[in-house]
Amino acid sequence: MKKFLLLCFSFVFVLSAWAQDRVVSGKITASEDGSTLPGVNVVLKGTTNGTVTDVDGNYRLNVPSAGGTLVFSFIGLQTQEIAIGERSIIDVQMGLDVQQLTEVVVTAVGIEREKKALGYSVASVDAANLQQRSEVDPLRALQGKMPGVNITGGGGGPGQSTKINIRGISSLTGNTQPLFVV
Repeated sequence: MKKFLLLCFSFVFVLSAWAQDRVVSGKITASEDGSTLPGVNVVLKGTTNGTVTDVDGNYRLNVPSAGGTLVFSFIGLQTQEIAIGERSIIDVQMGLDVQQLTEVVVTAVGIEREKKALGYSVASVDAANLQQRSEVDPLRALQGKMPGVNITGGGGGPGQSTKINIRGISSLTGNTQPLFVV
């Protein structure tokens, strides 16, 4: 009986020593203005263990006691890799990465893909082309800039909106307005 109890207690101690995870947390801000960044991906390098920052730019992630490296990534910002070491709070400031936006297309669900890796055509307009037209409504500035996009103004009265039709005006549901993901 004593050997059985000794075996049970040693098994419990071995399990608790083996599963020593700790929590790393922090806040992610923009280096330009110090604003918090929601939606930043935080991943333990080499694993699928990760999280996304909340509305206030905060994150919490369970990591092994041995440490590792955290990878912080966000569309349009420089990806950063930071060694955890013994720290439990890691605050990060992320700077802009202008070149990344020219190489990557963001699909409707927020997935980054290279433009040549997509199986469909992508029409894009850069900010310089939109600023050439002096339009109050940014949607009307798209008129004639992308193939297959038909933009009709609402008349300019109060409550009148701009209508956008992409690749025709027929649909099964009757709604042909695009979904804008911001």
